[in-house]
Amino acid sequence: MRGSRIAGFLLTALISLAVVFTTSPTILNGIKLGLDLKGGFEILYEAQPIEEGGTVTKEALQQTAKSLAKRADSFGVTEPEVTTEGTNRIRARIAGVQDEETVREMMKKPAELTFRGPDGKKELLGSDFVEGAAEVALDDMNQPMILIEVKDKDKLREVSQRLLGQELSIYLDDRMLSNPVVQDILSAGSATISGNYTMTEAKELADIINMGALPLKLTEKYTQSVGASLGQQSLEQTLLAGVIATVFILLFMLFVYRVPGFIACITLIIYNWGLLVLYYWMQATLTLPGIAAFVLGIGMAVDANIITAERIREEMRTGKSLLSAMKAGSKSSFRTILDANVTTIVAAGVLYFVGTGAIQGFALTLILSNILSMATNVYLSRFLLKLFIGTGWLSKSKYYGVKPSDIQKLSAKSGYEDGYYRIFNFTKLRNVFFAISGGITVLGLVFLLVFNLNYGVDFKAGTSLDMVVGKSVTKADAEALFEQAGIMPETLTVGGEGSERVTARFDRVLDSDKGEVKAIKALFVEKYGDGVSIEENTVDPGIARELAVKAIYAILFASIGIIILVSIRFEWRFAVAGIVALFHDVFVVVSIFSIFRLEVNLTFIAAILTIIGYSINDTIVIFDRIRENLRFAKIRTFDDLARLVNVSISQTLTRSINTGLTVLVASFILMLFGSKSIALFSMAMTLGLAVGMYSSIYIAAQVWLLLKKNSIGRKPAEESKPQE
Repeated sequence: MRGSRIAGFLLTALISLAVVFTTSPTILNGIKLGLDLKGGFEILYEAQPIEEGGTVTKEALQQTAKSLAKRADSFGVTEPEVTTEGTNRIRARIAGVQDEETVREMMKKPAELTFRGPDGKKELLGSDFVEGAAEVALDDMNQPMILIEVKDKDKLREVSQRLLGQELSIYLDDRMLSNPVVQDILSAGSATISGNYTMTEAKELADIINMGALPLKLTEKYTQSVGASLGQQSLEQTLLAGVIATVFILLFMLFVYRVPGFIACITLIIYNWGLLVLYYWMQATLTLPGIAAFVLGIGMAVDANIITAERIREEMRTGKSLLSAMKAGSKSSFRTILDANVTTIVAAGVLYFVGTGAIQGFALTLILSNILSMATNVYLSRFLLKLFIGTGWLSKSKYYGVKPSDIQKLSAKSGYEDGYYRIFNFTKLRNVFFAISGGITVLGLVFLLVFNLNYGVDFKAGTSLDMVVGKSVTKADAEALFEQAGIMPETLTVGGEGSERVTARFDRVLDSDKGEVKAIKALFVEKYGDGVSIEENTVDPGIARELAVKAIYAILFASIGIIILVSIRFEWRFAVAGIVALFHDVFVVVSIFSIFRLEVNLTFIAAILTIIGYSINDTIVIFDRIRENLRFAKIRTFDDLARLVNVSISQTLTRSINTGLTVLVASFILMLFGSKSIALFSMAMTLGLAVGMYSSIYIAAQVWLLLKKNSIGRKPAEESKPQE
């Protein structure tokens, strides 16, 4: 029996790792990279009728989007993404282009529908046709045909009479769609187009003619453009940060948790591989914030292993056998892990539905990582650990982080307290920490009222340019080039490794029709060579207002979702205490950004929502222990209630420190070694994670204590004496 268990564990572990390492190169090569990693541009167009009084129809918008995709194809673009949004918007994501300016210029030109004679002369234009009149019908042979109607029937009669028996080809831009032959003189102002069309082909041709009858003007409202070399640099820097963070987390788990840590290393590797497989199968796009979420997800995935390992240690210290402790610890930890993961998914789900582009990539990664974490770091870890215990290897308690001297007799434990833990009096100093948090809140409020936030172009409109020039540049030289272009930015900074990065912010939208960005880049290329790579972000004032409203809704809806979830899973007092702590965390980070005038953009909102998800995750672990201990506690006075809170926090303190450390270090490594494009995102995450660890203990638990005291049925007793 033991031999079969050894074989089962080794085969499971080795086959799993073999599959991971043999398939990873193929998976990595097949994952779609976002524009911020491989270069390209994303543009949100607003469509308006060229002719006064016209309206934008759904069909015209869809056909215009298809036309844009085909135009991108003509430039050799691989898999352009062009989609419609709402009633009058089109979003285009174009990657891997060599001549971006030419492609952007061609993309926004109105689609031109023409009917051309055999000599190529344009006989009829799209504007000659009645708007929306083209439709599909069936002829006597039950074959699809297209009915059309023109505004000037005399013009149609003259063209049909002159070209009788000849081809009158239909073109969209310079692409021929069909080449029907004129068979009759058309004097009634209407005609039919017939041929060997399928119903789908006939419908598409009718939609194109209707679009041509009402050509749309496209205006750029939001633009993000990243040079190929800048994208490659961001990819390399962030991957390096990810590797460093992952190695640290694996070594930490192995050193601190020993056998369970070894199992965790296996499942974390499989978890990373599984997340890549999901991206590969879904053909989802991996963005720069997505990689950041990937790295942070590893830190959060460790949480499940740490919670389970700590629970197993607790059960072993009560005198249970190794296998019994594993079963009991896994069971008692599951509810905590489930509650914590679901709350993070709620926050990420809100972010996905209100975000755009790279932010959606971040949210998707966060959602997938939490779901996959449950599968690998809960079920797979439990399965592998059970197999390993069955082998009989390393079965001494020290290999699980438990000293033999700490193990009690099974009958020795009574109540909810465990003699192993040193119980700290966290509740005694709650007023001090309330005062500290209150002081920071007041200071932050003053700065917000006086100075407001330093909004980026995402929220106040304008254009931002980030350039890596490949050589050292001084601020004076950069200013001289902008002055030469006749376009001076409101703010200009030079930084990065070797002072190679120039960042300029303009309060107005730079005019793409006048080629203002192109002119700036040309001057930098002329001075510093072809190594200049530029990232452009342009946001129209209307879109900026829309993004600001969406950001507010995102935080509001995420908070409401968490309140409802925590109220269902716990009780209303836990929900209120958790939300107070969440708003505290968010406000502290916002205040720090206001005080130090750090830029606030969409990635900052992504960081805030992630902080919300992680902070409530940390808080729920403590709340779950309080809820569990309440079942065994005899609460008669406020002192009893305070003691319960102190014991619960002390029992989960090791988990809070270890999980917080892994995620905090991962975030800090991203800030130090990751791409400069997400430096502020990583900074916000690092600050938020640190504040979240503090608030879970000194805000959330203490607020719950004060809310709960009224349910005791008597006034609070004298404060508890310090507990050692």
